[in-house]
Amino acid sequence: MKLVRLAAFIPILSVLLLSVMLPEAAAVDIVPSEPRKVMRVAGDNNFPPFEFVANGTFQGFNVDMLNALSLETGTSFEFYPMPWSEAIKALESGKVDAIQGMKYSQERAQSYRFSEPYFTSSQGIFVRKDSYSVHSLTDLQNRKIAVQEGDISSEAMQRIPNATVLAAENQEEAIRLLLGGQVDAFIGNQITGQYVLQKNRQQDQVKLVGDPIAPTDYGLVVLKKNEALLGEINHGLRELKSNGTYAKIERKWFGEYIYPSAPRLKELLSYVVAGLVITAAVLLLILWWNFTLKRELKKRLDAYKKTLDELARRDRLQSLGQLVAGIAHEIRNPITSILSYSQALPFKYDNKEYREFFTMHVTEEVMRLNRIVTELLDFAREKPPEKTLFKLEEPVRAVALFFHNLFEERRIVVQLDVPDSAYVWADAQQFKQVLINLIRNAIDAMPGGGTLRIAAQERQPFVILEIEDTGEGIDADDLPKIFEPFFTKKAGGVGLGLSICYQLVRDNRGEIEVTSEKGAGTQIELKLPSQMEEEEHA
Repeated sequence: MKLVRLAAFIPILSVLLLSVMLPEAAAVDIVPSEPRKVMRVAGDNNFPPFEFVANGTFQGFNVDMLNALSLETGTSFEFYPMPWSEAIKALESGKVDAIQGMKYSQERAQSYRFSEPYFTSSQGIFVRKDSYSVHSLTDLQNRKIAVQEGDISSEAMQRIPNATVLAAENQEEAIRLLLGGQVDAFIGNQITGQYVLQKNRQQDQVKLVGDPIAPTDYGLVVLKKNEALLGEINHGLRELKSNGTYAKIERKWFGEYIYPSAPRLKELLSYVVAGLVITAAVLLLILWWNFTLKRELKKRLDAYKKTLDELARRDRLQSLGQLVAGIAHEIRNPITSILSYSQALPFKYDNKEYREFFTMHVTEEVMRLNRIVTELLDFAREKPPEKTLFKLEEPVRAVALFFHNLFEERRIVVQLDVPDSAYVWADAQQFKQVLINLIRNAIDAMPGGGTLRIAAQERQPFVILEIEDTGEGIDADDLPKIFEPFFTKKAGGVGLGLSICYQLVRDNRGEIEVTSEKGAGTQIELKLPSQMEEEEHA
């Protein structure tokens, strides 16, 4: 604890010090007519700009106020800088006579007596720049909050149910807890919080939210039994305010607004009037021009709408034609096979081998028809996703386990790199269906074995899932068509798997992108939201 004794200063040095700090201060007698009284005063050693220790000296707004009071009243002040919680204990135990700056509250008034106020102090809520869910005290329920130990913010915390409070030695430490993610918010003095953030160049990482909390009087405080000490202090405070000394100290530590001179105001006013006239003329011209453009635009929009409707109708007919052609092609093959086998059955019925052949192949073709119809229904069915926030690692590992035997059979090495912290906001079952289709395609592309890599990374507000195989790859000419219904180069394939994947990913507000090179494998990138979007909160 650093003890600074003003009583040790000789009177002449005191006057010289005040003349440097407050050049317009009123002159005082340099020789006291009676022994100077001494008051022991505790203060926060890290509460800038009010009071703090820097370069081995105790300084700040409160310190300058008491130095000025010392010259005004003849009372010497011994300063005891220490952590705030220790300062309160020192006052209550009688080790010091006063605390040089404390914010008033009814609860504190039951134990202490306050001087006449010489400042208005406000608390504020500080949160990280990327926080958008805290706007007031009521939003801090069930959250972690940092406060300075012994600070008046603890009284505000009593109105917040289920809040977890972390006590820091000073406001700078509380801000470190906030920036380190150990708490959701910090409640403390607005001026000190902003001072610390600017000093440490951290103001772009933290913001103040909500209205100032309980702007209240601020002054020197003593115990009830020592109330008599405040008489001379209050008189000195009134003198400092009347002779202009207080204004100089306040200006030194908190600055002041700079107002333009009267001639400058007139000049500015003339510019404003001229600007308003010009703006009004421009607005009238814009309104006339806008009205003219509106009429012409309406004509062109009507013609454009007719053209779009015609193009949309043609596009629908073309798409429907492609879809019907695809369905007809996929269904005709198994039907042709069944018809051929059935026509030959009467002539070969006595042939046992043919009957077995007929039973096996007709069943396969019927199952193929059923698969085509099922996938077609999945493709056409509009089922809204039932979104939840789930850990990405769980469905990825579940699907990998589902294909485990097939991986071993095909000699495929699987590499999983999905962080435990990655979460996705989507329909979990639909996502699993997409994953199964994509991994099945990757397995089919590596009949002779290979490597399948599944990795994820967070790029807020999205999670990027990459599925990469070392398989046969896709021809450059075929790549633009892979999401079209019934497009497939796979023997026995229906061509709806990737179309369904594309539709489900888009339904879940995601994106899917495929890059591939023939003979060099395929890379698929899924971009999925990691949090609920604003319109989904409604």
